[in-house]
Parts: sequence; structure tokens; C-alpha cells
Amino acid sequence: MNRAALPLLITLMALPLRAAPDTSPVPPVELPQARIDGVDASQWPKLRVFATVLDATGRAIPAKALKKLAVVDAKKPSAPPLVLFRQGKADEAHKEAKLQTRDKAGVPLAAMVVVAGYQHESLRTGSLGPRLRDALAAGWKQFAAGDRVNALWYGDRLYRSHALKGQLGALDDVETRQETCQTALAEARAGVALSLGAGDAADKDNPPSPPGTWLCGLQDDVKRVGSQVKSATFKGHFPRLFALGAPFYDVKRYCAPPPEELEGFGPFDARNAARQQEARDRDATAGKPLAFATSAFDEAIATLLLDARPGEEPVIVLVSDGRDGYFRELELCEAHPPKSCQGITEPQALKTCIGAFLDQRVAAAQVEFKARATHWLGVLRAAGIRVFAVGLGAIGRDFELDRLRLLAERSGGTWRLAETEDNVDQAVLATLAELSGQLVLDFEQAVDDGADRPTALTLALDVEVDPAQARVKVRTADGHVGDARPKLRSAARQVTVPAALDRRETLERTLRGKIAQLQDFLGYRTYLALCWVLAAVASIMAMALLALIGLKLVRRLRKPAAQGA
Repeated sequence: MNRAALPLLITLMALPLRAAPDTSPVPPVELPQARIDGVDASQWPKLRVFATVLDATGRAIPAKALKKLAVVDAKKPSAPPLVLFRQGKADEAHKEAKLQTRDKAGVPLAAMVVVAGYQHESLRTGSLGPRLRDALAAGWKQFAAGDRVNALWYGDRLYRSHALKGQLGALDDVETRQETCQTALAEARAGVALSLGAGDAADKDNPPSPPGTWLCGLQDDVKRVGSQVKSATFKGHFPRLFALGAPFYDVKRYCAPPPEELEGFGPFDARNAARQQEARDRDATAGKPLAFATSAFDEAIATLLLDARPGEEPVIVLVSDGRDGYFRELELCEAHPPKSCQGITEPQALKTCIGAFLDQRVAAAQVEFKARATHWLGVLRAAGIRVFAVGLGAIGRDFELDRLRLLAERSGGTWRLAETEDNVDQAVLATLAELSGQLVLDFEQAVDDGADRPTALTLALDVEVDPAQARVKVRTADGHVGDARPKLRSAARQVTVPAALDRRETLERTLRGKIAQLQDFLGYRTYLALCWVLAAVASIMAMALLALIGLKLVRRLRKPAAQGA
């Protein structure tokens, strides 16, 4: 098994049990669109529905601009709606229902923002890089109080925000901190004081992180992470978004050794390659974590699996061109043709041969991506993680941008394409605004006396937009943008209704909850020590009780014997 995949597998196995994941098909984004993002029926008959309504430009429509928003039983189209809101307010039949944005409903985000940070000319020296950073800085303000976020800025290496001593100034190399972050994770799990954390108890503006915080995971200080992203630099020639194909340090991957150095590895010469291989073998034998063994996307998933908390909504935001691997491969192969093309002197024939060679590599990478995407989507759906992607169309190739779109739409998120540099800020802002503007509908399902408890519900949204209140005009049926009032219906979404608990199960669940609260309050080590003390006291009391019973039995046996004598 891949060493890098092992922590991900262990983490997935350790996830708390949830309701069965929704396997309903996720429709592509055809705007305007109404969508059910998720349904929580764990407190039946109370229901919580997470919904998004997008206008013709892909912007989230606020509740007050919705003339009608109803949740209906998709299997009973003629039945009255389960809940109905008009202009954001519940109608007379559902007075106790609430419609709020995610932050007002007290649903925090657990967000990993993954950004292409390699030195493509348009990013490093062109106008795209500054536009991208400015868009992220502006969009970062959409995160609300209570949200926890982190960023993954990727090039040859992966950079993330760490709340470690001396590491608050800039995004930090993930792989050079692997052992430190493992220690920090162990401290967080144990609930002890954090020995590696930055901050000072005497400094009100920079207090230490509380016990239970993973210093390398999601960060409470959203503003600090945003400033680190704002100042991040574009470097590296080997963007490691998915790490498809042979390892980037393997010279056999390329038509010839690339002239640029791979950051953290060095030049592609035989001497350095041998030295680096020896170092990797030593680290592998010693059980140390290895560099270049994971990708930005894998790292984002792993961070959410390890650190997202119950009640948070986990999301990954991808801002990328989708490129994976050396971005000057065409120029390298044209300067140093592959073996299959050597000997061809006619320029057009040589160009055709090199193109066919690279097409074969693309096809092989697509096959690998398909297999890995199947695995990723399974993990994402099981953990309830959605992907939101912004494609940098100005520098992205179609097949690589399609990878981002697939991950977003199949996971239940939204795909946006910034076709030009001028569209980057709009796409990034719309994506982060969608997360903050997600609608949360809370209502109670009416239950007839004596009716059987349903095992599943199939829900849909009926929506009518009020153009007079919408910030952006909506698209009419003929494709023009105008003042039409479209009626939208979401795709059906099935949710499992948990079975009713009997008295014993209710008592057991309550007891487990109280124990978990006690463990969180005391910290794991203190809780464990207390359990040992209680076990020892119980053992002593049991032994004393047994000794007392034995003593009484001995006295009773002696009494008849004494009387007989």
C-alpha cells in the first residue's frame, strides 16, 4: 500500500458513524439552478435542509430575492409543501420554520483552499498572479466568525499555514514539518497543553491555542491565514496538484533532464539523483515520512478528515488551472525528442511524432486520474466533503480543467470557469460568497398520529425568483438575460430517516454522550488516569467486600462447630 495513503485510510476508518451517505446523482451546473446540498434528519421529526440557489451568472441568490422557496416531497408532487417561505419568511402554515444563511444558523465551515502557486509566466510575472491574490484577499472576508480554514499553496512543494512557534509569518512547507505536525496531532488528540504552539498567555492579541487544537490543521485565525496567502510567492516548475504518473524526481518521466531544479530535490543530474535516493532509502528504513509522496488534493482531504469537527461543514476550494507536473514538457520534448521520434528530420513529421508521444502520456494520466477520482469521490461523499472549483481558463488546458469540474460537480459543489484574467476576481468572489450565502432551512415534519415512521424521504426544492429583489438579472428561457421570473426545481435528494430508539438505546446514547463530554472537559490523559483510579478503587472495594463475605462465612461455619463441642 502507498505509504502516503495509509494515514488517510486509518483516518477514514476512524470517522464517527453517520447516517448512510446520500448516493443521489449530482446534476451538472446548468444556470440558474436550485440545489439541495444536504439534509440532516438525525433529530426526526425535525429536519434541516441545506440549499443553494444560483442565478444565471452563478451568483448565490439571497433569501429575500426568492419569491417562493418550498421543500416538497418529490414522490408526491400534488401534496402540500413540507415547508414554504416567501421572500425569506415562513408562511402561516409553517410559523415555527426558519430560513437563515449558514453563518446565522450557527453552521461553521471547515475549509481547505487549494491554490496554484507555481511560476507560470502569467502567475509569476504577468497580471494573473496579482489578480489572483487580490481576488483571494477580497474573497477571504466572506469567511465568518467560527469558520476554520487553511490554505494549500502548491508548486513543486506544498505550503500550508502552521500555528507553530516561529512559523506565523508565512505559509510553511508541509513536508519539512511532517514529524513536528505528527507530534502536534498527538498532543491535540491527548488534550494536553500544546508544547509546540505559538502565542503567549500574557499577550491578549496573540494567545496560545487551547488544548485539543491541531496546530497544523484548520486555523481559527482566518485573517492571519488570509494575509499569508496574500503574500505568498509563485515558484516551482512542477505543480503537484494530483501527483499523477511517475514521481516528479524520476528523470525517466521526462524526455530529457529538465534544466530547472525540483525544489527540495535539486538538479536532475545522476550524482544528485543517487544521493537523494540514498537519503530516501534511509528515511524509509527509519520509518520517517517521505517527501513527494502525496499531492495537494490528497493533503487537503487528509487535513479535513483529521481535523474537521462535528457540526462543521467541510469543503475544499480549488483555484487552479488543473495542471499537474512539469509545465514546460512540450518545449523540453521539442528540444530533446523522445527515442521514438529520434531520427525523424522532416519538421512536420517530427512535430506530429512528438505530439502523438505526449498525447499517449496524457491518455495514461487520464486513465490514472479516473481511477483516483473514483477513490477520492468515494471518500468525499462518505465524509460529506464538497469541492468548489475555480478554473483558471487563461492558462489551463481543457482536459485539465475538466478534471476540476468533475471533482466539483460529482461531489455536490460548484464549478466556475474564469475564462480570462478579467474574470478571476468574479469567479473567486462568487465561489466564496456561495459558501457564506448557503441557505439553511429548519422545520419540523408533520407526523400523523399512529403513522409509521418513514425510513427515507425524497425531497426537492420548488423555487421562484423575484427579479425585483435579485441583485443580478436572471436568464429567460430563450437564453437572454432579462426580467423573467423563472420557476426552478431542484433534483430530488434522498435522505435516510434514522430508526426510532427504544428506551435502552436512548439511555445508552445519552450515557455515551455524557462520557464524551467528560473526556473533552478533562482531556484524554486526565480522563484515562481517572478511569484507572476508579478501576483501582472499585477493585479494592470489591476485594474488601469479598473478604467481608468470606469472614462472615467463616464465622458462621465456626459457630455450629463451637456449639457442638
